[in-house]
Amino acid sequence: MQKHNLRIFGLLLLSFGLFAGAITLFNSGYLFLSLLLGLTLLFVFYLIYEAIDAVFLRTSQALMALAKNDLSVKISGKHLPQEISKPLQEILKQQMAWRKENESVKIIYEDIIDTMDMGILILRQAEEPIFYSNKAFFNILELPRYTKWHLVKDHLKAFDPYFSMDNWGHIKDVITLKINGKETVFSLRTYVTYIYGERYLIVNLDTLQNIIDRKEKEAWFNLMKVMSHEILNTIAPINSLTHNLTYLVADKKEVLGEDYDDIYQSVNTIKKRTHHLIDFVETYRILAELPTPKPEKVSILELFSDSLGILDTLLETKNIAVTVSVTPKGLQLPLDKKQMEQVIINLITNSVYALEGVQNAGIHLTGHVLNDMAILEVTDNGHGIPEDIKREIFVPFFTTRENGSGIGLSLSKNIVQGHKGTLSFSSKPGRTVFTIQFKLLGS
Repeated sequence: MQKHNLRIFGLLLLSFGLFAGAITLFNSGYLFLSLLLGLTLLFVFYLIYEAIDAVFLRTSQALMALAKNDLSVKISGKHLPQEISKPLQEILKQQMAWRKENESVKIIYEDIIDTMDMGILILRQAEEPIFYSNKAFFNILELPRYTKWHLVKDHLKAFDPYFSMDNWGHIKDVITLKINGKETVFSLRTYVTYIYGERYLIVNLDTLQNIIDRKEKEAWFNLMKVMSHEILNTIAPINSLTHNLTYLVADKKEVLGEDYDDIYQSVNTIKKRTHHLIDFVETYRILAELPTPKPEKVSILELFSDSLGILDTLLETKNIAVTVSVTPKGLQLPLDKKQMEQVIINLITNSVYALEGVQNAGIHLTGHVLNDMAILEVTDNGHGIPEDIKREIFVPFFTTRENGSGIGLSLSKNIVQGHKGTLSFSSKPGRTVFTIQFKLLGS
């Protein structure tokens, strides 16, 4: 029997003995002693009440703590009977397991939503309306990531017709906002949902340009996958047959006579072209299967220097002057160095071809910080990009060079986007600037 039970049982036995003794003394005429035993009996009853009340009080406190989801409460058999403490401990254990699972699911969902490029804001009908927002929502609007409505409401006045609780509903609309002096067109979608009787408004926000870019990119990637699959399936047996034909023709040299050289050359040409086509397809598959960046702290000065080192011979041959400016000089960014080197090399190479026939040809590489953005630029004083092809330069396979592959700029843009950055350009005769922008961490 447990300590609590023994204590109460002992007090009950004692009270029974005192009661019997008091009756006996009273019947024997010992009134004072019987009165003394009676008072002692009352004190024992008080102790029994205290012991039972303490059990009820601790049980009530434990249940109230669990009801309020306070899992810091201590439940032990030292203060409660085992018959009560064991079930309460099991309930506490289950509650802790449920909380851990729910918190894990919540963190996973929030991480998934946070990685989305589309801005998401969830409002609720409460004193503090902001239930959740992802990074992209405020990044798109170029605002800090506010968590309190009173801090953000003045910045979102353009959304009042949609965010006012009386107007909550399923809405699809296009709105134009001026962000830092520049007009940007946004796609806005809102949805209403109810959870446990509470109403929530889910807001999706994105720029039309981002939506177009994603759809275009997705279409190109799907096309490349299909083309790669079909071409490789077609070319593989041809490659195998030409390989066998090479040996077969060599064995029949005497039979073929003077036709041997022509036949052998033809088979060899087919073989070379199939290899070339396979290499061609593999090159384009890089676009659709670009590996996830592995960021580490990279010195921008070192990034520029290493990229130029690879192109030294080409730049000297073309007599192109290169200048580099990084402010601050120790500027470092979390980048995949190999991938970003490829981007800088592609942009410099494009500038080299744009400088053909230009007097005092020059390329200027710059890196600097503006507000909460890190900006890298490659500028040249070449002929500029013609107006009629400006919309095409990031399209895969598009090139104006005779031997160009057409994937350099498209690949560069995908790499930059993989780093959560943007690649854009401005161009006019005598000045073309390709600009890479990254949001600084912690901003």
